[in-house]
Amino acid sequence: MTGFSFTADASAEFSTSSQITGRAYAPTDYAPTPTILTTAISDMETAYADASQRANTKGSNIEGGNIGGMTLTTGVYTFTTDINIGSDITFSGGADDVFILQTTGTLMQSASTKVLLAGGAQAKNIFWQVAGDVWVGPNAVMQGVLL
Repeated sequence: MTGFSFTADASAEFSTSSQITGRAYAPTDYAPTPTILTTAISDMETAYADASQRANTKGSNIEGGNIGGMTLTTGVYTFTTDINIGSDITFSGGADDVFILQTTGTLMQSASTKVLLAGGAQAKNIFWQVAGDVWVGPNAVMQGVLL
């Protein structure tokens, strides 16, 4: 990730930033952070592999990958194109509903756009399985787990 300004915590085990919610970790932080990061990377690789193997339930390449303005419901969406979010997008579902967006391309979110949640949908249940780069524009609000 680039474009962030971080401030190390007094413990030097993590950093904070006004540009993110929560903590940021780096392999150069003090122990036990490097070991925790190794585990986190392994877990991310497992999640990426699992998400990539999920069967499509919602159609392929919807709107040619231009999903801005859409409301998506629970399921697995597959793209062999880039995914472009050019305007706000909404994920609508219950608190336990899972959304998986798989792409062999890149994920690009335009500046000042928002990923919105409706009906109790939760960011922790949205998985963006992206083979290429991820680009989130200035002042954009991204929600979900980027893999």
